[in-house]
Amino acid sequence: MAWRAYVVDTISGQLLCPIDLPNFSWSVSVADSSLSTTKSKGVGQDETSGLKLPWTAVPADSPGERSRLLAPDRRSIALCWTSPLDSEDAIGTPILCGLIGQRKDGPLDTDFSLTSLYGLLGDRYLVREGVYGAANGSTSTDVINFGNLSLRAIAAEAGWLCTNAKPGGGLPIDWHYRGEKGSHQREYDSWDIQNLKCSDVWNKIANVENGPDLQLRPKLSGDTIRFDFVAGSDADPDILQDTVIELSSSPYGGTLENITIDHLGAVSRVYASGSGTDKAQLCHLSEDLSLVNGSHEPFPLREMTYSDTDAADAGLLRQQADGVLAANRAPLMQIKGELHANDMSADGTPLHPLGSFWPGETMRLDIQGFPSLADGVYECRLMQMSGDQTDKVNLIFDAMDDPMV
Repeated sequence: MAWRAYVVDTISGQLLCPIDLPNFSWSVSVADSSLSTTKSKGVGQDETSGLKLPWTAVPADSPGERSRLLAPDRRSIALCWTSPLDSEDAIGTPILCGLIGQRKDGPLDTDFSLTSLYGLLGDRYLVREGVYGAANGSTSTDVINFGNLSLRAIAAEAGWLCTNAKPGGGLPIDWHYRGEKGSHQREYDSWDIQNLKCSDVWNKIANVENGPDLQLRPKLSGDTIRFDFVAGSDADPDILQDTVIELSSSPYGGTLENITIDHLGAVSRVYASGSGTDKAQLCHLSEDLSLVNGSHEPFPLREMTYSDTDAADAGLLRQQADGVLAANRAPLMQIKGELHANDMSADGTPLHPLGSFWPGETMRLDIQGFPSLADGVYECRLMQMSGDQTDKVNLIFDAMDDPMV
């Protein structure tokens, strides 16, 4: 019931060797889980920090071997969780895997952080090979059109073009949903290169109203680490799950510990601006004034702005503004808590080992005896989980309408 870490070849996903990480912190999310008036969903990310290794922990015998084993970008680190049901030599369940980033070496140790694959996709651009600057007068006129597809199919096609279709771009990702039919269209002009980062393209897909969750989820395939591209559908933007985990909390104990609840007021108007300049700039106002008007005790008006200079279509800008408004139009609360991945039932079965739940999935929280929340069972989506080298897992759930207001 512990973490196991491995050095991995980034391009192939091949496990190269175990490595001892004495101290680290980690975080995996499916969405922006901060509670703020600019709440937007975004795309699932993972990160690991605080990786400081003594050279004695690096399984290599020469300067050249050490440098090759920990080469930034070419090598990754995978963190896997093992449970009592695993054999002693089991690799474990991959929870996250990221590229070795900037590395700082000293005479006694080396210090580096990890970059997620999503972070790497921030350095990949959605443009076809051989077309950029290749038109008359060194211009770029090529357009990538996606039509009659689901949103997750568009995200998968964009991801595939930014990886498999580029020289040296291949990554161990299984691109599901490519070609899935739907009613959505997107157009990407090669001249607009500054707005064509793959990560930005994904963010804009995820953040439209009812946009799907998008996540790269690691898995073990033989002796390699691969990633499933998983996403919600047009009909249900949440990622499909097999079971719903139930956690409990009361003054007498439970599987969810140290609960806190954050509260925030509502935003009633979103002023959105799109492409164009000055008086020709595309604009849209999304509003819901039901909380500031009416016979109930009113809320004071709160407004915000939203900008996407790449939005040249009025309908798309409206979708984005409506999505931001939908996330903020009511007073919100957000539940946070902790669980221990080593907790076991009376017969020794692990209750909630890492790998049995993921950000984006719904959990049922049976909360009793909390001072500012009525007793009851609350269905909440897990937005982020994080921790360190121990079995403690910090959970942040999706902001939801505050039932006590």
